[in-house]
Amino acid sequence: MIENLMRTTLKGRLDNPLWRLNNLYWIENKGGGIQRFRMNAAQKRLHENLWTRNVVLKARQLGISTYVAMLMLDSCLFTPNFHAGIIDKTLPDAEQKLEKLRFAWEHLDYLPPRADAGEQALAYLGRLIKQHSGNCRRNEWHPPTDARTRMGFTNGSDIRLGTTLRGGTLQLLHVSELAHVSVHAPWRAREIRTGAINTVSADGRIILESTHEGGRYGVNYELTSQAMQNVNQGELSPLDFRFFFFSWFDNPDYVLPGSSSRAEELCDYFDKLEFEYGTMLSREQKNWYARMARTMGPAMRQEYPSTPDEAFSTGNESAIYGAPLTRLREAGRIGTPFDYRADEPLYTAWDLGLSDHTAIWLVQCYGGQVYWLNHYAANQLPLEHFAEHIKYWQQVYGPVAAHFLPHDAAHRDPHGHSYVESLARCGIHYVRVVPRTPDIWRGINALRKLLERSWFHPDTLRQRMNPAGVLEPSGLTCLEMYRMAEGAEGTTYRETPVHDAASHSADAARMFAEAYEHGMLAPLQPGGVRRRARMS
Repeated sequence: MIENLMRTTLKGRLDNPLWRLNNLYWIENKGGGIQRFRMNAAQKRLHENLWTRNVVLKARQLGISTYVAMLMLDSCLFTPNFHAGIIDKTLPDAEQKLEKLRFAWEHLDYLPPRADAGEQALAYLGRLIKQHSGNCRRNEWHPPTDARTRMGFTNGSDIRLGTTLRGGTLQLLHVSELAHVSVHAPWRAREIRTGAINTVSADGRIILESTHEGGRYGVNYELTSQAMQNVNQGELSPLDFRFFFFSWFDNPDYVLPGSSSRAEELCDYFDKLEFEYGTMLSREQKNWYARMARTMGPAMRQEYPSTPDEAFSTGNESAIYGAPLTRLREAGRIGTPFDYRADEPLYTAWDLGLSDHTAIWLVQCYGGQVYWLNHYAANQLPLEHFAEHIKYWQQVYGPVAAHFLPHDAAHRDPHGHSYVESLARCGIHYVRVVPRTPDIWRGINALRKLLERSWFHPDTLRQRMNPAGVLEPSGLTCLEMYRMAEGAEGTTYRETPVHDAASHSADAARMFAEAYEHGMLAPLQPGGVRRRARMS
């Protein structure tokens, strides 16, 4: 009877990947139960539009990883010598994804309770597939290769996993949470970009899927923004990335019945989504978002973004300036154009590096507000380079009242010259050395206070190409990325801010806050005439 049903009802369906994906495989659901895999709306949209190169920016818990796992298993079972790879932020995370494939293969012949004839036919078909792709040992079927980091089948196909996967040739590569890797292990993100991605042929498939973090900087942001630029560029080549975005409201489960006063507090936010993006949310969706936002805090727009821009505008959980910068964005104080005041003093604040990064901010402070006008940073360039950039700023904005440099600017090098004297020889005067603050967190808290009444010009959001042809993070992105060092299992050590590409610009901004705390900014004389900042 079952063989009869297979010859009639299931005839020809095995040639259809969509039918196979929606009928052959079992997964473990969130409640720990077993259910047949059926594509949800987000998974179906991705499958129907899948390209050779794909970037997926998403909210949490939309099932994208599960879909890719089933696609990977299906491709291996029905295509001889098909090689697939999984990369995740850690090896245990990658192993969990391999476990999904293993679970689905082991349950190909699963027969649910009270199974009808159709379910019996599918279970019988699954048993045949297991017999065709595995080996029988002790009356049980197993994949010929079933190790911690590799799963292989009798047709020569296999799935291997790792944290970089450089070397070999793959037909399908799944890179999960590249954004996390870009922030916390940038060297490994570069290795994935230059190594693993190049293991996939032009007609193979790459799926980069991630919940974004790290703002507008890092390998994940660069690849995602490139894919977004491809949206309006017509036909894609096989090597171009296609962009997909799945917001929190793409998950139909994200609803909460009843009413919420918190949802009323977010009415301006929901109105903006409707007005600017045409997003109409139900009352139940608004309730869910409001309650989750209360729990998640500043991380809400990172974990459950409504738009791609929201995902890019967040830092990470250990971001030192994350909370005040999030409030500034919500208030429209970041990226909103404004004019500098020609009758108010201009200042620069520096972080110095001889063979390292040097970062400079251009700032005005008046009317109880702080206006961050511009930012510049570069690496391994001589002092004359930065002096010329200051002169360029002075041509555009006017003379600078004071240049605030950290305490080591007064130290003399082996030739007996200080940074202050060297700048004077380059034509940069009115340099003021900010006294050393014994506790870095005192300076950080001073900057946090200033950020509460700050405005950031669009120029502080601009990335610039360095001499090596690499985009440097914007000044604002550096502030967003400045974070505490991670300890065991994601804990943080408050005493140790991370020293990385973002820290130099963050330290330069802190110099301005410390100069402000020391009373080093110039007051205005009667009539609005600029007075130079006092000597420290």
